[in-house]
Amino acid sequence: MPDEKYDTIVIGGGPAGCSAALHLAYHKRNVLVLDRGTSPMAYHTNTIMNFATGDAYHEGRSLLRNLQGAASSAGAEFKEANVTELTGEYPDFTVSTEPSYRTKDEDVYQAKTLVFATGTARKHPQVGGFWRNWLSVANVGNGAFYCPDCEAPLCKGKDVIVVNAGTVGSALHVANSLSRFTDQIRILMTEDAYIPFEDQDLSKLDDSPFEWMHGKIKKIEFPRPGEFQRITLENGESYRCEVFFVAHVAEPRSELARHLGVEVDERGNIITDHRGKTNLEGIWAAGDVRPITQQVAMATGTGNYAALMINQFLGNKYEKEELFDHPECRNILHLT
Repeated sequence: MPDEKYDTIVIGGGPAGCSAALHLAYHKRNVLVLDRGTSPMAYHTNTIMNFATGDAYHEGRSLLRNLQGAASSAGAEFKEANVTELTGEYPDFTVSTEPSYRTKDEDVYQAKTLVFATGTARKHPQVGGFWRNWLSVANVGNGAFYCPDCEAPLCKGKDVIVVNAGTVGSALHVANSLSRFTDQIRILMTEDAYIPFEDQDLSKLDDSPFEWMHGKIKKIEFPRPGEFQRITLENGESYRCEVFFVAHVAEPRSELARHLGVEVDERGNIITDHRGKTNLEGIWAAGDVRPITQQVAMATGTGNYAALMINQFLGNKYEKEELFDHPECRNILHLT
């Protein structure tokens, strides 16, 4: 067990966690980021269009490396680690890690405050009965997308197959979002989706302007991402397109927070106030684990806001006795 107690431990090293760590480190807080490397951004080679930095657009994984590098340069410490247990309360939290298939760290860390930036788990379509067989194309090469808010403009004029892993409503939402950019849209309802195919109201598809088909995916081919790719079903039918767009199911990674007593909504998203503070003293949440639109720009903003509030919350020995004019400071420090 390290001897030092961190001001803050951030659980999750995606855009939200990096943004929180950057602000805290910039303000000379002793911050540790524990990241098991499962953020979709770690493998994302599509173009990020909602994070404005001059004229440049970013490849997802390169942007994440830049964010991690900025936080590290400011003084934040990063460890590849799988957090398995959390105990304690403010200002004495204990964070335990154990090895995983991606990490080797096995240790115990202490912190005054915590930030959950654990994101969501995406439920991918199944290929040959296994979701891992889809990972080779997930967010790769501007040929397989997930977020219509972020990536619909990249489908301009493209021939798109919406690959549904959830509900009819989700598939139609994606298709309708894309229809502003292309009129070449088909919907594939996968019969092994996470929401049972047999329970869907398929009449909504019949009433929509989109061609649709159904079946189980046997094979995917991705020879020229964004130009030529193909899905073959178990019944032998084969469909060629330029883009796969997944209508997916996302589950918040909030298990650790729930076990500690953090409140979540009916979907499992961590409930916070507008500053990112949870119901438990000393604990904040940022990014997609909150019920927000899943964009890099949104995630980094919530991470920065949570860190800003933590920095004010921690204050220093002189500030504890002071009164502040700014309402955020009065609220967060419980002053009148």
